[in-house]
Order: sequence, then C-alpha cells, then structure tokens
Amino acid sequence: MHFSLGQLLRLKSRTNWGNTGLLGLDFFALAAAVNVGGRSAWLGACAVICASGLAAWAGNTRRQRLIHDVPTSRIASAAQGYVELSGVIEPADEMLLAELSQTPCVWYRYQIEEKNADDDWHIKEEGESDQTFVMSDASGSCVIDPVGAEINTHHKNVWTEFDRRYTEYLLLADDDLYAIGDFATIGPDTTPQTFKREVSDLLAAWKSERGDLLQRFDANQDGEIDLPEWESVRAAAESEIRAQHTARAAQAPVHRLSKPSKRPFLLSNLGHEDLSRRYRRWAWAHLAIFLAGCGGLAYSLLVLQA
Repeated sequence: MHFSLGQLLRLKSRTNWGNTGLLGLDFFALAAAVNVGGRSAWLGACAVICASGLAAWAGNTRRQRLIHDVPTSRIASAAQGYVELSGVIEPADEMLLAELSQTPCVWYRYQIEEKNADDDWHIKEEGESDQTFVMSDASGSCVIDPVGAEINTHHKNVWTEFDRRYTEYLLLADDDLYAIGDFATIGPDTTPQTFKREVSDLLAAWKSERGDLLQRFDANQDGEIDLPEWESVRAAAESEIRAQHTARAAQAPVHRLSKPSKRPFLLSNLGHEDLSRRYRRWAWAHLAIFLAGCGGLAYSLLVLQA
C-alpha cells in the first residue's frame, strides 16, 4: 500500500496524540530508503526514525507521569490552573448527532477514506465537533471545551461501503470522563470598573432616546434636562445597574476546563488506569523504535558502502 508523506502526517490524530502518524512517518522513511537505496538514504531514514521515536517516547512518558502525578480535584473546590478531574458526562439539552452514524453524542471525530484504482486508501474527508459539553461529579459541574484536546475513547466505529471506509470516534452522555487541563472559574463581573462602565453605557443609551428621557426626568417640563434633573438620571441609572449586579452575584459561578497554553489537554472515557497503561505501552513501543533506529544508524555508518 502506497502513501504520500502528506497523507501519513495527516494520520496524526488527537485521539492518540499522533502515535499512529509517527509510526506512519517511520514507515514512509523506510519505504523511501528502500526505493532510493544507498548509504545516504538509509542514514536519513534511520535519523528520522531515531528522532520520531525519541520524541514520541518522551511525549507519551510525560503524559503517563502527569496522569499519576497530578492529584484528582473535586470540581467545586478545584484550584485555578492545571487540574485533574473525574466525573460523568451530562446529557445536553440538544445532543449532537455524529457526522456519519447520526448517533446522539457530545463529541465526535470522523474520517472518510476512499480507495483508488491502485487499491490504496486515501483520506477524502475528516473533521470533529467543537461544541462544549458538561461533566459533573458529586460536588458540581464543569463545562468542557474540547478544542485542542487529545481525546482517547473506546467508542470507535469502523465500517466499509463499496470503495469507502468510514471511521468514527464518539464521547457519549453518561460516559465516565477523565480530564486534565486548564481549570477556570468564571464568576459574575461586579467590579467597580465594570459598574462604572455599565452606568456610562446605560446613560448613553438613555440619552439617545431623548423623548423617553424627557418624559421620565424633565420635572419642570422645560424641554431640557438641567443639572438637578441630570443627577436624578444618574441616580436612576446607578440604581438599575446595582440591581443587575445584585442579581448576578446570586448566580452560581461557571467552572470551565480548556486547553492549557503549553501542557497536555487530555480527555478520556477509558478511566485513569487504562489511559495510563495506554500511554505507557506507546512509550515502550517508541523506545523500541528509537533503539532500532540507533542500530540502523550504526549499521549504515559502519557497514554500508557510501
């Protein structure tokens, strides 16, 4: 089966942190060395295999350690910043429908491949949802923004129809969810600066409706808002905004988990231990590939003719 380099790099999927794509890159490097031949080609291929194996080993090891090192927090009492949460995905008021199977879900990723005349599979179309969803634990609820997440799920469907192969990954309502990412609590904005700005905005809106303003506040009916009347206008605006702030303060804060700027953002319905084992297995596999690449590099340098 033949793949182009671009197709192999596109196999990198956030569902497995690019492990499949990096294996494809190694395969491409070996295939190129076989086709081109010669010491230089094999040196280049082995160098690529060493570099990709080492990078993937380090990345998977880092994720496996994070899963064990970052303590699980309760949503209601989680600190702001990088946290680990464990809970259940809540059903949405309006569930998403998966692109291919139309299965009700909260997140999906899909890929459509097409077989050409050479009996090779080529990616025809792919995509994933970006709609937020909610997870909860015994202490509260948290909005999950899946954009940029590395998502591992056991809901995977693959089927073939004629010359097309369809692959779909899903997260479903009521799934157990493990999550690690950037946690932020968004409370009501009732700061003095916000109060002042909102009063100014309200006054500007009232001034634009001069007829209504005169009807409400022109006490002496002279067709103008004089200084004492303007003080009444300002007091009324401040009273209205103060009432809005009081209502906001009574609302519960919104917790949100999203992609950090530098650290991994992981979502999985596999469970804490299963996800850790998956990253550990990938780490060992890529370490073996790195060592094989080092052996090939040494062989190319010492044995092959230039």
